[in-house]
Amino acid sequence: MKKIVASLLATLAIAAGQPAAAQDAAVSPEQKAAIQELLDVMDYRAVMTAAMRQMGQALPTMMRANAEQAILSNPKLDEAGRKAALARMEQELPQMADTMQEVMLSPALMDDIIAETLPLYARHYTADEMRQIAAFYRTPVGKKTLQVMPQLMGEAMEMSQRVIAPHFQLIMQSKKK
Repeated sequence: MKKIVASLLATLAIAAGQPAAAQDAAVSPEQKAAIQELLDVMDYRAVMTAAMRQMGQALPTMMRANAEQAILSNPKLDEAGRKAALARMEQELPQMADTMQEVMLSPALMDDIIAETLPLYARHYTADEMRQIAAFYRTPVGKKTLQVMPQLMGEAMEMSQRVIAPHFQLIMQSKKK
């Protein structure tokens, strides 16, 4: 079970990881001020926290599916072993999901994400462009965009999982043949 969780954590880290190139350029004081203004207007910390909470709500389902697949496809387990492993997984899953949720909502993690966001934004936007984006987010439509963004992200993640899962299942079935 721990191998399954480690595998899932590695997958999440790779999928969610920022490219190392995000740190390749120094952020000028002007850019840093513009980015900070933009992040403040966006209430970035709250948006990221909501997105992480949304992702955390999907974690038990994802973890269960991955663990079940690993258990059921393990040739070393007989039927009794599979049943025991599935029962153990069901018993351990809530605590593991809670622990992962705690990590995802950690203020220290949010600080790290924000620190990594500065060079990322600086690489893609000029200070003037970031001020223009901040001005947009101060408008009624911009405020609405920020308000619904976490919900949209969550729904998009759920939709992606629903759409992708059958494709992965087909691949797994074809590999068994």
